Amino acid sequence: MTEPVAGARKVVLPPHRVRAQRPLGTRAREWTRENLFPSPAQAVVTLLALAFATAIVALAVYLVLAAEWRVITVNRWLLFAGGFPQDQEWRLWVSVALVFPLIGAAFGLWASLGRRDLLFMALAAGFLFFLARHGDAGWASTVWVAGSLALFFAGYLVCRLVPREPGRARSIATWTAGGALALALPAVLAVLMAAGGARTNEFSGFMMNLILAPVGIAGGLLLAIPLAVGRASSLRAVSWTCTAYIELIRGAPLIGWLFVALFILEDVIAGDLIVRTMVVLAVFTSAYIAEYIRGGLQALPHGQTEAAQAVGLGRTRTLQLVVLPQALRISIPPIVGQAISLWKDTALISAILPLRELVGNSKAAIAQPEFIENRIEVYVFAAVLFWIVAFVMSRVSQRMERSLGIGER
Repeated sequence: MTEPVAGARKVVLPPHRVRAQRPLGTRAREWTRENLFPSPAQAVVTLLALAFATAIVALAVYLVLAAEWRVITVNRWLLFAGGFPQDQEWRLWVSVALVFPLIGAAFGLWASLGRRDLLFMALAAGFLFFLARHGDAGWASTVWVAGSLALFFAGYLVCRLVPREPGRARSIATWTAGGALALALPAVLAVLMAAGGARTNEFSGFMMNLILAPVGIAGGLLLAIPLAVGRASSLRAVSWTCTAYIELIRGAPLIGWLFVALFILEDVIAGDLIVRTMVVLAVFTSAYIAEYIRGGLQALPHGQTEAAQAVGLGRTRTLQLVVLPQALRISIPPIVGQAISLWKDTALISAILPLRELVGNSKAAIAQPEFIENRIEVYVFAAVLFWIVAFVMSRVSQRMERSLGIGER
């Protein structure tokens, strides 16, 4: 046996190397005790989390192995388009082909696709292809889905070529993409309704949710900006008027305002019920977004306004060039949260109004005698569709916040 050399330094291993030399079972027990059961309270939380995870896994196994999805494939048109004329199906696909490249361009210009985004898109694409090919659907639906996805990536790749640094090229691309997004909804409605297309009373199913939510969000944002500025104004008449509007709208739930659209607005606004519903959603959303923007205005230091005035900017130009851009940037997270909330609230429409969106048509699907026992499948399918759109909105918001550096400086 070799004896240690006199004067040699003793080798001290780092803690993680010392721990690594112990048996695997000992390390596993210590990790479990330190991370899962460090105290009685956290042990209870761990057990509850395990029970919840077990329930989720059991539900997933049931949905994959035991659920009967024929109710979805048979009622595919009812759930997605409802009363929309089936001989005008091409209008729906053209609308999708118009929107997808704009979404891809927005991702490419203001964000980027990460690995988790690509994984989610792969799962969503597989889901769409499954719906397009399962049952009695023809090859045309599969071709339209593939073409729409190709247009999405084409828009994304083209806008990724735009320089990230501020400059003329980026400014032109930003204004072009913003204008195209602003015109997307009118263009979609024109494709659906122009030249002998569908009437508004034929809109139903998931398509109605996809139309009502963007109108409410965009209209609410346009109304919210002057409301927020007016409430923060030093003119008392303007401030009190905007405050009264915001507090009145926020003081009643959305269900109450849907009753207003049904019984009161008919004598005020000449239009179909879907138009009155759009107005109510925009007005309701504007009150909440206005408060978020007002919070952004209050978060700005007074030095911003003083610096703008020091370089000779007037009050209007200061508001336009200095104050509002920063306030809107700060307000992006709560605004997106309100947008997601409104998207989910569109499921309440069929409960109050004689309009049939996805949830309303889901009830019609399970009312059929052969599918009475398939309630779980239908409602899970509807929940997944709502979740997909909400998740996409959330991811876009996170990418925008990261791109603009919100919370970092």
